Amino acid sequence: MNKLWFINHVRLGHINRSIAVAQWLQAALPDLQVLFLIEGGEDFIEPTGYPWILIPGQASENEHIEQITRKTIEVFQPDLVVHETLLRPAIHRPIREVGVKQIVMGSLGDALRDQFRYNLALLNEVDMVLVLQQRAEVLPADQELIARYTGKTLYAGPLVRRKTQLASECLRQKLGLASENKIIFVTFGGGGWDIARGLLATILAARERILAQYPQARLIAIPGPHFSGELPSTDDFVCYVNRFEPFLTDYINIASVVVMMAGYSTVNEIASSGVPAVCIPAPDAEDQVGAGGMGEYAQTFPNITVCSPEPQQLTATLLAALARQRDLSAVAHFWHKVQSASQSIVNGFKEVLDGTV
Repeated sequence: MNKLWFINHVRLGHINRSIAVAQWLQAALPDLQVLFLIEGGEDFIEPTGYPWILIPGQASENEHIEQITRKTIEVFQPDLVVHETLLRPAIHRPIREVGVKQIVMGSLGDALRDQFRYNLALLNEVDMVLVLQQRAEVLPADQELIARYTGKTLYAGPLVRRKTQLASECLRQKLGLASENKIIFVTFGGGGWDIARGLLATILAARERILAQYPQARLIAIPGPHFSGELPSTDDFVCYVNRFEPFLTDYINIASVVVMMAGYSTVNEIASSGVPAVCIPAPDAEDQVGAGGMGEYAQTFPNITVCSPEPQQLTATLLAALARQRDLSAVAHFWHKVQSASQSIVNGFKEVLDGTV
């Protein structure tokens, strides 16, 4: 029986990626035990059933973090530790001292680039770097940067959480929705961007135009845990509002259209569903695919339309998306890529665990 320890320091999208990797690994290795060490996002990870330990995020707490790390090593006795994007010396050092194998994984953004630019000596002490994207999605300059790492590098993507039987009908019943309702699902990710308040206000202001064309339209708003605006009250148009839900895929699955500000993980979740979506790229999102940001990446999927936050354009794009049906033309191809990526990841982890890297 192998024991795997995921360490997350950053945003919810990063935790989501770690959960996805853990799920695919456990599907292939049923006896695998998983533990998460996190700096936040307890509400996000709790419903998955994975055990977790909370650590402080401040550099001033490094001594405390190291103590927690050493105690966790003693009790959990991991065979492999996976660092999401950031490799912290206070965690890496005690793990290396006891000879436990380590992997750093992440998708391309400034945070991961900085590991190669400024933390290369430490990075060269881990057993593998996993880039959660296809090599073709990574700029040549970034590939050259990554190539400075002396260990095994694995490119594998895209990746989304494994799909279980979705509780669509149960969720519809819970929210009092009928099959004829056209559901607009709004989510802005975990970034807490100021622009999100204006986007939600635009959609709420467009309710008369929406209902004039689609009287059965209903709005679900889950803007994100760091959304700083005031949440609307529920009424005959707004049927459910909450800052945070751990299983957004359930809401995506019942949606007629999704309006989102999202990073790499959420774009992939939408792409895997075929649900029509309107994507407003976050102005300072770090995720990058190839030469472009999330807008360019999202636009490669036939069910996603990239839009500006300008109210008239956003409203028109939303109405046009409501007229569309779920587009399954690229879903099978996307899931084929996910399956291929997950198998590459499983094989890579097995090699590290078996000591063949």
